[in-house]
Amino acid sequence: MNSGNSHWLNFKRLSVYPIIFFSLYIIIGVGAVCYWWSQGSPHNMIVSDQTVFWTAAQMAISGHAAEAYIPDQLHKAMALIAPDIKGAYGWFYPPTFYLLILPLGLLPYWGAYGCFMIVSVTAYVAVFRKIAIGKTAMWLLAAFPGIWINLLTGQNGLLTAALAGAALLSLERKGIQAGILIGLLVVKPHLALFFPVALIAHKAWRILIISVLTALLYMSISVLYLGPDSLDAWQHSLDIARTIMENGKTSPMMPTIFSFMRLLGAAPLISYAVHGLVSIWAATIVWIVWRSEVTCPLKAASLMTATMLASPYLFEYDLAWLGLPIAWIAKISIESTWTPGDREALLAAWILPLVVVVFALLTKIQIGPFVSAALLWTITRRVPGFKYWEWRKT
Repeated sequence: MNSGNSHWLNFKRLSVYPIIFFSLYIIIGVGAVCYWWSQGSPHNMIVSDQTVFWTAAQMAISGHAAEAYIPDQLHKAMALIAPDIKGAYGWFYPPTFYLLILPLGLLPYWGAYGCFMIVSVTAYVAVFRKIAIGKTAMWLLAAFPGIWINLLTGQNGLLTAALAGAALLSLERKGIQAGILIGLLVVKPHLALFFPVALIAHKAWRILIISVLTALLYMSISVLYLGPDSLDAWQHSLDIARTIMENGKTSPMMPTIFSFMRLLGAAPLISYAVHGLVSIWAATIVWIVWRSEVTCPLKAASLMTATMLASPYLFEYDLAWLGLPIAWIAKISIESTWTPGDREALLAAWILPLVVVVFALLTKIQIGPFVSAALLWTITRRVPGFKYWEWRKT
């Protein structure tokens, strides 16, 4: 076993740095709550994206599911609980995600936030512990910015990452559970784009069929419950989401090649083309890795990492997905060997959710996809048979 203690990022430092980060989060969090509380208005303490979820759920319960897809109607409903809320918010999720968060509308606002985040964090931690255990690993998890970004915004990155991670862990047993879990990713279909590539390369036909049937069944149930007009409204909302993405205003928050190009001033068509080339490269990597004889953890890490390069529509909270590949790659490296650049790539991916938006705002450069690509490259060069990807062992 290679512990890597001769490297600057050694075990001793990894035992200390996460505690420092975690302590800073707590101090900043307590300070923010005290500040908001001192303002004397509960509306100052709302969690922006969770407000969208809660409002949409209430609209659906009252029989107005399709109206949530209309920005003006959504903003009017949100203003009832957050009259001072600023920014443009939209509801662009498919009916499947709608059905998932529907119970939140039955709870008070903070109860809904608490339940959603407790379930999300619990699921994420449960999957993580199937990959890595130990005091240092858990401190690294507790300080992982991807968790805190989701807690701050009330978003779903932890939940979708846990769903994907659980599916990939189940895939090792080749049971139907893997297919069902993959099918449930239809709650955010653009995060499942590379799963068919991996399953076909792996010749996991049974799991592929089960995942497709699960997705179709879940979508059908959602549309039947919410009404066919919800499906039409969702499809119309995608045009709104595309327009917002193409105007570049959300690019600092979107760690994609498309946003990188838009921040540089490239036209949307050029940005789509470049993003498409990178997506093809990432899909090719997934195909190569899943066709090879490498271990299941390495295959799983490649798929979850490559997913961050698949869709042009991705936000910083989705980077919570990188926490699981980091754990897989670190475990593999500790049990076998580290190659040059591994630890730097893992560190960059670990801290990325914390710095990606700020860096883009300050420099007009979106570094997100490059960090994801670097992490994917550390996986790719472990595939036997590709001599030019092999590095000298440290």
